[in-house]
Amino acid sequence: MIENRHLRYFTVLARTLHMTRAAEQLYLAQPALTQNIQQLEEELGTTLIQRTGRKLSLTAAGEVFLQEAENSLQQFELAKLAAQRAGRGELGHVSVGFNSTAGIQLIPEVVTVFKNRYPDVNIRMREMGMDAQLGALRSGQIDVAITYALPDEEFCARQLPPEQLLLALNAGHPLADREVISLSELTDELLIVPAMYVAASLSNAMLALCKNAGFEPRNIQEVTTWPAALGLVAFGYGVLLIPATVSILARPGVVMKKLADAHSEIGLSLLWKRGDISPVVGNFMALI
Repeated sequence: MIENRHLRYFTVLARTLHMTRAAEQLYLAQPALTQNIQQLEEELGTTLIQRTGRKLSLTAAGEVFLQEAENSLQQFELAKLAAQRAGRGELGHVSVGFNSTAGIQLIPEVVTVFKNRYPDVNIRMREMGMDAQLGALRSGQIDVAITYALPDEEFCARQLPPEQLLLALNAGHPLADREVISLSELTDELLIVPAMYVAASLSNAMLALCKNAGFEPRNIQEVTTWPAALGLVAFGYGVLLIPATVSILARPGVVMKKLADAHSEIGLSLLWKRGDISPVVGNFMALI
């Protein structure tokens, strides 16, 4: 059977056409080199190197085989390099599902840095709600989910650094002139919250904050996007607890206020399927 070493030995001999020099370059005993070339010729069923006394020359078959052997060796080196790079997470692809909050700042920053560091990795981004992300993780459509998710033993999870929650009010609201507002002052307000299937942990955290402040909202309006929520506030329909990152989407007629309540923070979660992850996915998660 022809092995990679046969090709390598032959190409060196074919370029030097000198048995001793070829053996020296290969750090091989001359009889071993001769034996390998003979094995190659026997396997091919044709003569590659013509021996006239001590002079060596390539046959027509040898000239053709030399070109193909060098091409094969080059492809092997490229394949070896590609495998090594893939093993380091420098080649391949990663598919990421992300919540709209993450899409405002976190995802653009991470993707920019990641692409600069790993330019040959293909990143596939999909903006999705929580339920959709969990389903996509389960089916293998995405490798990583970044969302407001509740704890789930089905997936591995890492909590990302929390950020402050702000209160979005209509500019004409009686509390709009205040710098800091307590949640307990919102007892009778219509509270706008993300739908559970979009951001369960965020919605639950908002309701828990209200409960800690001594009340449960009498009126709740669920939304699926931040622009929709801010649009409602702009027209005086309800108040909104909003992660600080999202405040840059504020529109005319909406003001952002700090909350006086302690622990008014919420963080996104990074989720992935249990089991081995590829080096590419590992690099992406490490960067986050």
